[in-house]
Amino acid sequence: MIKSTSFAAALCAAAALLFLPAGPAQAQSPHCAKAIELINVAIDTSGGTMDAETATALSGRLNGLAEMAEGAEKDAISAYAAALVDDSVTDLDPYTTELNIACA
Repeated sequence: MIKSTSFAAALCAAAALLFLPAGPAQAQSPHCAKAIELINVAIDTSGGTMDAETATALSGRLNGLAEMAEGAEKDAISAYAAALVDDSVTDLDPYTTELNIACA
């Protein structure tokens, strides 16, 4: 669960970095595309700041999606989902980077 507003803000900032285009769009697998869609919807519907309930729901949906993925995509989606609800995670950048690499 997210314990503070500052962590929620960091979460949203990290997620936004994931989706802001830095160059030409690249092809993605359906699993990566859906993961990105789910993250964007969670951010959009929560007004840009994910609360604990939203982060928990998103984590559950991403875990379900990861079960259908394979290899590096599965690992990256699962890790991102776990990071959303891990109280010890203070920086999502490594998880965002891992997801970007797996989904490139």
